[in-house]
Amino acid sequence: MKKLKILNSLMLILFIFTSSHLFGIENDLPLKTVLTNCHVIDCTGSNIMRDMTVIITEDTITDISHGRYKKAEKEKNVRFFDLQGAYLLPGLWNVHTHLEDLLPDPHNILKEEPVGPAAIRAGRNAIDALKRGFTGLRIVGERDYLDIAWRDAFNEGIFVGPRLFVCANPITATGGHGWEPEGPVAIQIDGPYEMREAVREHIKHGVDWIKIMDTELRLDELKEAVNTAHQRGLKVTAHSGEPTSYRSVINGVDCLEHGYGLKDKTIQLMAEKGVFYVPTIVCNLSAEYIKEREKRLAKLGYSTDSEVVEGRKLISFADERSPETALYQRKVLQKAFKAGVKVCTGSDSNPMGELGILEIEQFVLSGISEMDALIAATRNCAEMCGVLAELGTVEKGKLADLIVVEENPLENISNLRKLKMVFKNGLPVNLKSQEGQASFWKLYF
Repeated sequence: MKKLKILNSLMLILFIFTSSHLFGIENDLPLKTVLTNCHVIDCTGSNIMRDMTVIITEDTITDISHGRYKKAEKEKNVRFFDLQGAYLLPGLWNVHTHLEDLLPDPHNILKEEPVGPAAIRAGRNAIDALKRGFTGLRIVGERDYLDIAWRDAFNEGIFVGPRLFVCANPITATGGHGWEPEGPVAIQIDGPYEMREAVREHIKHGVDWIKIMDTELRLDELKEAVNTAHQRGLKVTAHSGEPTSYRSVINGVDCLEHGYGLKDKTIQLMAEKGVFYVPTIVCNLSAEYIKEREKRLAKLGYSTDSEVVEGRKLISFADERSPETALYQRKVLQKAFKAGVKVCTGSDSNPMGELGILEIEQFVLSGISEMDALIAATRNCAEMCGVLAELGTVEKGKLADLIVVEENPLENISNLRKLKMVFKNGLPVNLKSQEGQASFWKLYF
């Protein structure tokens, strides 16, 4: 019996060794992934590169060249994808998100919800976003450090998900914006001492950013948040609107969220100081703009799924703005681009995948060029999160977080919806939903 077990083990080892050679797998060679017969939009601002081949070695882009790849007859450890004239771009980003938040919350889920169901929804939302092409997310308000838990789970490979850059709970003045029990519950502070303690507590838990609600903060509280975070090498972003936006920029905040009613002098100062701007324009629409968007999507053929259409309209009207406010915020976005502010895309509402695409489309509907909208959704976000050296563009030496779409998004930004492939760390992501899995819309809206 013992000899039989040894013989079986030897046969298994021989089979594995033989199979690896039969299928061209050499364990001591790095895996090379070849993407050929494609057009590259690198999101650096350069013109589209046609008929290209991109080579990924393990997780890194190691070559970008003109022409189609010619595979050597005995080449080992090569995975080959003929993209058939599709368009290759860096993975998309959505940098104003809340993993488990719901707005609206028609089933009253958030009220007194335990952490378990919230954590499950948070992870599901992020994984779904990756399958829509979002390889990077910044979470700007989350309960119970769920964003940290999911960031680490994705980084460690427990689940395949996007890269997360996290803030945990936002910090507000007592009674200030965000203190309500529903939504991304803010930590309430009084005075610079409590602000310093709150920031340090977040740093202890491992956040990447500090998020403050600047509208009700006193100047000494604002300064303390910025000084404490910067002292530890972290950036600060602010939920912001005038007149406090200008004060926040002067005192060192690194990014403004929403930027309600931004004045020209604030926009100019942001450009001079390199302050980033996430306008969440999709959450600042009038009824007229919502109808404009839906009419366009219907004409393009993206209104066949009534569940999605009714869901995104429900969300938009829950955040509806007056015509005057919507027009003003659209003009703010245009002025920010013209002034040279580094603008990034963020959707605020969930699900992050559909709302993230809507935000990019809304940039173009607001008068921003397709190229600038793509850069705002890729390169600028990576720079804001401090990882431009590794991510955000299609360039040699960068990590291979990439998407493939069937048609040119520079001709029609909604071609981002014609998603063919997603790569995270050089590995293809399974874009199919598991059979029997309920949709996010049906579960929560």
